[in-house]
Parts: sequence; C-alpha cells; structure tokens
Amino acid sequence: MLAIACGSTALSAPIGAPFGPSVDLAPVPNGDLSAGLDGWGVVGPASSLVFTPGPIISASDNVTVLSPVIALPPGAQVVPVSIGAPGANTVVDIRVRRLSGGGDVEVLTIVPARGVTRFDVPVAQFAGQSIRLVLDPTTSIGRRMIIGGLGPVRSVLPGWSLEGAQPSVVAAWGRLALRVEGGRARLATPPMQVARPARFLGFAVRGSGVVTASAGGRGVAAAAVDTGWTWAYAPVPAGRLSAALALTVDPAAGSTVAIGPVATAARPIVLQRVSVSGRTVAAVVGTGAAGLRAVIRIGTRTVASATVPRTGRVVLASRVGGRATFEVVGDATRATARRVVRLG
Repeated sequence: MLAIACGSTALSAPIGAPFGPSVDLAPVPNGDLSAGLDGWGVVGPASSLVFTPGPIISASDNVTVLSPVIALPPGAQVVPVSIGAPGANTVVDIRVRRLSGGGDVEVLTIVPARGVTRFDVPVAQFAGQSIRLVLDPTTSIGRRMIIGGLGPVRSVLPGWSLEGAQPSVVAAWGRLALRVEGGRARLATPPMQVARPARFLGFAVRGSGVVTASAGGRGVAAAAVDTGWTWAYAPVPAGRLSAALALTVDPAAGSTVAIGPVATAARPIVLQRVSVSGRTVAAVVGTGAAGLRAVIRIGTRTVASATVPRTGRVVLASRVGGRATFEVVGDATRATARRVVRLG
C-alpha cells in the first residue's frame, strides 16, 4: 500500500542524483547525411525519398522512412532525430525495429513543426542491440516530412535507468528539473549514500499528475500540483547505507510533471509531544524543526498554520472542529511528520 508523505516548501537543497550532463556515446552512420541517402531506406516508391541540399531528406506520399542501422552501446537512452513538416496536419509515429527480429516497437508519436525540430527518441530498453528507427508519417495530401539528421546516440541522465516516456532536462518554475509528458515514465537514480540520521530519499514535484516512489522500502505517492513544489519522501530500509530512488511518473492527460531536485537525504522530524485542548493543538517538535511550517488540516483545507520557533514548541488554534491532521511540513533535509487529532 502506498503512503502519502509530502509537504510544500521552497527549494534549497543539494541534488543527490544530478540531472546530467548528457553524454554522447556513439555516432549514427550517416546520421548527418554527409553521404546522402547511404544507409537510409524507404517503404514505398523509392522516388518518394529525395535528398536535397541542407542537407535534408524529403519524404512525400506518406512513405515510411528507415534510418541507417544503429548499434546502441550499453547506457544508451535516446537517439535525437530532427524532423519537420512544412504545412500542417502531420503526425509521425516512430518505432524501433530490432535487427535480431521481432515486431516493431512503437516508442514515440510526434507532431512536427513547420521547421526542423529535434526530438529525443527513447531507446533505453534496447541498449546493447542493433536497431533501425522507423519513421512513419501521416500527412495531408501533397504534404511531406523532412528529416534534418539523426544522432548521436546519447545518455541524457548518465547512471539512471529509464523506461517509457522520455524525460527531458529543462528549467521549470525557476529551477533545473526533469519534465515528463506524453505518458508514463519509470526512472531510477544511481545508488546514493544515505548517512545517518537521514532515513529518507526526498524528491520535489510540480505540475499535474501523480508520482510514486520507492527507495527499497515502503512506497510513497505524491500528487503534483501547479500551485507549488511539493516534497515527498521515500523511506530507506533500516540498516542500509545506500539506496536508489525508483520513480513512476504519471502525468495527467495533456499535462506535465516536473521533478527536481531529486534524491536528497532527509532525516525524520520527531513529534515529541502533541496534545489537544478543545480546538487548540500544542506540540513539541524539537529544535531541529525550527523554521518549518506547522499546520492543521481538515481534509485538504488548512485551518491554522504557524512557523516553528527556535524552541521547537508550537501552538495552533483552529476555528473549526472535527477530525484533523497536525503536520510539520518538511523540506529537502527534513521529512514531513504528521499526527491525526480530534478537535472539539
């Protein structure tokens, strides 16, 4: 069962698993079109594939284009391809064809702009194999797809494992982040040290969707919202001094989820004492929680809040009663703590 453990706060943490820099692993033979159409293929009339100065390949009549053979080295994650579609109403399905056999595997569907734009084709699941990319356009009558080049084979997030939708490294809402859109993505960081007293790997999310995570122990789920960054914390099993953070990112339809920073080690906040008198909550949360925000929530509504002082003692009074949650909202290095309370 997934337990939600999160809190909204400003971001000011070191990143445990860096977002790059990307590394070029291998060229694509004639990916730069320096040898014309050598190695490229077409399913359909050969006359529909034309090489023009630029260099550019122009494909008309909805023909399917085959890339040169690409030997993917270990660690390969993406193959960039530059595609455009003068005019409008063009969709390109991109599939991977393994030379070892088996059916084509669809990995990406794009809607190209009028000019040539680079798209990263996810190939991590095929690393170590030889493949061809299958570029299958659907265009209006008289329209064409243009190809401006292919490659090199690249690792966008060295040391990470990737599956599903390809994340991109972008500046999102004021900081470097991983952006996921267009479907589910499964990511896993390299193993990181978790020094005591830290017991969690933390990650921040924003956008619209749900992120589930595990550091080898109990899973956590965090809802990404557009109004601010939310921290969530995956517990590290007792006794482990290193752990990797596995993330499954599910953006809402037509939306984006940003993750950043990721996998920072966080220590737990200890609620030493929580007492209730009527609709007032008095808590001792320790000096280590100083500066964090303490809140009382009824459902999703915040009914009282205050900043934890240096003494680590906080008192909150609510105007409404009922079943509520007292919470000290964590940050990158301090994990959120909560307690269910009954207000009179």
